[in-house]
Amino acid sequence: MAELKPIPTSRFYIEFDGLTEKMVASVGEITFEGEISGQDKPFSASKYTMNYWQSTAGRQNNPNISIEVYLVKGDMDWYTWYKRCMPSSEGGSGYWGLYRKSGSLTAYNSSDKAVLQWNIKNAWPQSYSVSDLAADGNEFVKETYDIVCEDIERVNPASFF
Repeated sequence: MAELKPIPTSRFYIEFDGLTEKMVASVGEITFEGEISGQDKPFSASKYTMNYWQSTAGRQNNPNISIEVYLVKGDMDWYTWYKRCMPSSEGGSGYWGLYRKSGSLTAYNSSDKAVLQWNIKNAWPQSYSVSDLAADGNEFVKETYDIVCEDIERVNPASFF
């Protein structure tokens, strides 16, 4: 029987096209949910009063990821990506379709072996925020980006093989 070893939440790496080797503080839970339609009522009836039901599954919305990165002097890569994707009416470039990125989130065990991986397709930042600043604070400044993705798929990392 295989030995069960929990995977630590503190050992991970996330990257997107052109966004590598960044100081990422955290990756919020990956969320998306399915939608079932057609289950509320029968769609047809036949001889002998037999009703036919149909349920169709699909995705209700695109998956989302919340990513916190440390604000590092001189590094504008995440923010530049965000600005390129925002509508021009909001102060951005308005080219979200051109600047979608693919990437991956990899989790490692305590021996630095990749044990989980999610492939992320056609992602773009939807919102941006900066952590609080306080005269009596002792934390590092972080930027938070909420990322919308067309698809996220869990796969076996290459190091499994």
